[in-house]
Amino acid sequence: MFSPATPNLRRALLPCALLCACGVSGSAQTFGFNPTILNIDATKNLVTETVITNGTATPARFVVTPKLWRVVNGTLQLDDTRDLIVNPSSFTIKPGASQVIRIGVRKKPGETELTYRVYVQQEAVEGVALPTINTALGKDSRAALNVALSFSLPVYVTQPDAKANVSLTAARSGADVTLTVRNSGARRSVYRNVTVTRGSGAQSIQVIAALAGTTQVFTLSGLADASGPLTLRYVDENGQTRTQTIPVP
Repeated sequence: MFSPATPNLRRALLPCALLCACGVSGSAQTFGFNPTILNIDATKNLVTETVITNGTATPARFVVTPKLWRVVNGTLQLDDTRDLIVNPSSFTIKPGASQVIRIGVRKKPGETELTYRVYVQQEAVEGVALPTINTALGKDSRAALNVALSFSLPVYVTQPDAKANVSLTAARSGADVTLTVRNSGARRSVYRNVTVTRGSGAQSIQVIAALAGTTQVFTLSGLADASGPLTLRYVDENGQTRTQTIPVP
C-alpha cells in the first residue's frame, strides 16, 4: 500500500474524513465555505476572507486557528504560527446564517509562496447535540458517536509571476518503489485524486501538495517487482485530468 508522508495533516483532517466514511445520522449536517481556497496576491493588500454558512437546523460554534503549512524532513507538517491574524477567532452561527472569517498576513512575503492552513474546529453548544455517526464495532455490533466537525482551508500568499517547477522521479527500495516529488519553483502545485500504476499494481493517493521549494518522498509498497514505468494519473488545480509517465531505473 501507499505510505503517506503527511501524518500531522492527516490527523488534522481526520474528523471530516471519519464523517465522510461513516455518514452522519439524523438531520443532515451541512456547513459550506466560499471560497474553500484562499489566495492572496503578495503585491497587494495582504487580507482575504471566506464565508461559512450553517445549513443545519441548530446553532453551531466554531474556533478558528491558523497553522503554518510546511515540509519538515520530507513530511508535510502543520505548526502553530503568528504569521496570520484571524477575525473572529471564535463564533456561533445561527441556523441558516453565515459568518465572514477574515484573514490577514503579518509576515512580509518574499519571492517564494507562503503557505498556511486555517483550521476551523466545531465546539459543543450547550443543549445542542454534536453530529452523530454510526460506526461498526464488530460483527452485528454498531455504535453511535458524537463527533465535532473540523475543516482545513489552504491559504496561499503568492507573487503574481510565481510558477511551480516540479520534477517526479522513481527509484527501487527493496520490494517498494519510492516516488520523489521535488518542487524547485516559487509556487505550489497540487495533484488531486492521484492513481499510481505499474504493471498490474495500482495505488491511490488522495492529494500530493508539492509546496514551493520542497521535496517529499512517498513509498509505494510492493511495486518493485512489477514491470514498466510508473504511470501517474491525477486532477490538476484547473480540474483537468492529466497523465504522466515516470521511468523506474
